[in-house]
Amino acid sequence: MNQKKPGPMYSSPKRKVCPVCGQVSYSAAGIHPQCAEVQADEKRLKKAKGKATEKVVTMEATPSAWRKPCPKCGTQVHVRKAQCECGHKFVTQKTKSGISDD
Repeated sequence: MNQKKPGPMYSSPKRKVCPVCGQVSYSAAGIHPQCAEVQADEKRLKKAKGKATEKVVTMEATPSAWRKPCPKCGTQVHVRKAQCECGHKFVTQKTKSGISDD
């Protein structure tokens, strides 16, 4: 049985295309809500990424409780290291309690 469906009596109105993803939008505004969110967040994300890279640079420059500077080469070395990669040996002093101080 070959029966063809009849064509539509009325043409459907053209639906709006989302400007972000390029697909037909189901929203009355013509843009998908998730696409609108992405579009609105672009500026904020650019600012956040810029600030994140600035923080990394400043964090490397600030001294840490877990790092000490090598007087010979100036690199930051972990506090438990007794020797730097450049060959400088840090002097450790033993106290009566057995805990070493730098």
